[in-house]
Amino acid sequence: MPASPRRPAVIALFTLLLMALVARTVFLIWEPPFDGVLRLDEIAPLGDAYWAMNLYVGGPAFAVSWVATAIFIVLLARGRAAGVTIAAGFLVGLAGILFALVVTAEVLPFVFAVGSPDAAALFDAFNAQLGMLLPAIFGSQIGVAVGVLVFLVVALFTRAVPRWFAIAGLVYLVLFAVVPFEELGRAVLIASDAVQTLLVAGISWFGLRAALTPER
Repeated sequence: MPASPRRPAVIALFTLLLMALVARTVFLIWEPPFDGVLRLDEIAPLGDAYWAMNLYVGGPAFAVSWVATAIFIVLLARGRAAGVTIAAGFLVGLAGILFALVVTAEVLPFVFAVGSPDAAALFDAFNAQLGMLLPAIFGSQIGVAVGVLVFLVVALFTRAVPRWFAIAGLVYLVLFAVVPFEELGRAVLIASDAVQTLLVAGISWFGLRAALTPER
């Protein structure tokens, strides 16, 4: 009997996810700290690398990681709650794509401004307009968080993932919602992202195992 293409496909998807998570982590450590504004003296020294890292590393890494996670969530759909899990996966994927697009688009005007004789004035003008992107940025983050939250709650009952993992994930989501990690320093923010990376990798790992387990 010929081998099913499902096994190499899900393994390739999981490998791609891991690559995206590594790229995302490298990007978040590399990029200048963001506290609501972009600063000329931090971006200008990076030169062409700033846009290249956003366009070819950060943006794709966020998009791939959330879309792949969404697919693995769908693969963990179980029983009567399958429809809810699938909807949660779609929400994670769509919100993740929007987040990747908007955070990449956010930096483009500043990239154009670097090197201009009026760069400082342009940075001030563009920073004053960043508020128009906040609904999309926060909304997409909330969309991803809600999708993962719904999945983990359902997984507590369907046992799609171990109970301890679902509870740990829910605790992290609560902390993510109530603790202002951005205001606690860069080290805390990176640690929070590391925990998020482990959560995403864990969900996807269980999704991979489910996809590779023969149905009985």
